[in-house]
Amino acid sequence: MTVVYSAECKAIQKTNRSTGMLPLLVVLFVFSYAILTLLVVEQGRTIDSQRFLIREMVSDSSQLAALKGKMAREENLKAHQKALDGAGRSAGQKDPAGTPKASGKDGKGSGKSGNLPKEVPGRPDSDLQDVRRATRII
Repeated sequence: MTVVYSAECKAIQKTNRSTGMLPLLVVLFVFSYAILTLLVVEQGRTIDSQRFLIREMVSDSSQLAALKGKMAREENLKAHQKALDGAGRSAGQKDPAGTPKASGKDGKGSGKSGNLPKEVPGRPDSDLQDVRRATRII
């Protein structure tokens, strides 16, 4: 009878040992999920800050492109006006004061370039995007 009793005792001791690990495992799982939650929150903040920076860079890039286009138009206009002044001097047209006279209707419209076609500056190669990876929302 003692043999059976000692076997029951060993069986009871084995079940107590496995239930003793359960609280430790629960604590470890809760701790790991808490760390995972913090990681997800930090990644969300990082993505939001990167989104903000990208929007700012796009805004700055568009302002810079507009400024470069404006400067190119002004430079082109100045070059065209110099070409017109050079052509007027070579034709020998001078007004009574001795300054060259721009060719046109009664001197009206001098300095205006109404006949010039407006040139749109091309997009720089750095602004071109790969069509396969283009997104509408950043």
